[in-house]
Amino acid sequence: MIIIDRIKYDGLGVDSKWLIYKYPSENFVLGSQLIVNQGQEVLFFKGGEALDLFGAGTHTLSTGNLPVLNKIINLPFGGKTPFSAEVYYVNKTINFDLKWGTSTLIPLEDPKYGLILNVSARGQYGIVINNSRLFVSRIIGAIPNGTVVDSLMVRKYFNGLVNSKIKSVTAEYMIKKQISFLEISQYLSQLSDLFMEVLGKEFDRFGIELISFCCESIAPQREDYERLRKYKEALLFKWSDKICSNCGTKNDYMMKFCGECGSRI
Repeated sequence: MIIIDRIKYDGLGVDSKWLIYKYPSENFVLGSQLIVNQGQEVLFFKGGEALDLFGAGTHTLSTGNLPVLNKIINLPFGGKTPFSAEVYYVNKTINFDLKWGTSTLIPLEDPKYGLILNVSARGQYGIVINNSRLFVSRIIGAIPNGTVVDSLMVRKYFNGLVNSKIKSVTAEYMIKKQISFLEISQYLSQLSDLFMEVLGKEFDRFGIELISFCCESIAPQREDYERLRKYKEALLFKWSDKICSNCGTKNDYMMKFCGECGSRI
């Protein structure tokens, strides 16, 4: 059994989107040097329980800075006493460019014109892990030593939730404001704010702070958009003034006979 007396992880490079790194060994000794870089936290785990947490800096492991672990395994004071625990490095920097998009077309009714349309939406959001204990406990679960977890895992985990909230919030907002999908692009900023408010509460339950949420597009499929546009044009034509072919007088679209000459129109 190899005992590790220096614990460090430098990440995968400047552009890496890693979130969690599980250290490849679980065997350490008191007196080991734990090195935590800026933008990182280190969490000790034992028996499926999140224990001691370390911020940036160089730490010499002792009973003094491992109080929670010490309560569980009763480490003797002083000396290079061996002990075992899982060690997770957590990336605390902000990840701004997580993409999201509806996985399937969403059937929604256009509030103005009553047509059911197949709608898709897409955008991006930014997150930061604000509670390492909660995040590792609720989302990561059991992973092999040496495993790197990236932001793709978060996208997959929350994809269903994002899709569900996009559908319900969009429908509620459009009905309340009586907005058609023909004009929805004017309201993407307001919708983005609503999505962030609703989804932020859900992300927070898992130790994640939603820093930003941008909806870049909500639109029906092209054929549905054309169907909606033509339907609107047909209604406008139907409701336009009627011109009497006999005398040329404009009449209200509901009139069947000309108000000027009495001819049928």
